[in-house]
Amino acid sequence: MLETSTLISCTGKITRAELANLPTPPATETHMPIPNAAVVETLVETLSHRHIAVVGQEFAVSSDSIEMFGVLDLEAGFEGCRFAIGIRNANNKRFRLACTVGLRRELPSITSTTSSF
Repeated sequence: MLETSTLISCTGKITRAELANLPTPPATETHMPIPNAAVVETLVETLSHRHIAVVGQEFAVSSDSIEMFGVLDLEAGFEGCRFAIGIRNANNKRFRLACTVGLRRELPSITSTTSSF
């Protein structure tokens, strides 16, 4: 399988450990920000209770670390495809916490051949 990336970020991808070190804004009377790492940890824990393993993950954040996007590749799938969950969260109320489910297609490795003419 080729190494592919789903997330494109001007700040680069970060690890789950780096995600845990990002600051969360303080709560107000009308808004309680959820730490991005807590969102991911809760989702992974909930999946594990259902015997669904995460085999790959990618995360990216905005330049101010307030908006997070992520993809969790799941062990479950079928020949040539793997299920994936997309996550987004914004602690500035720009958009709400959301998840989506999709497939990641496993592409065969491409080998180059040369021929003499």
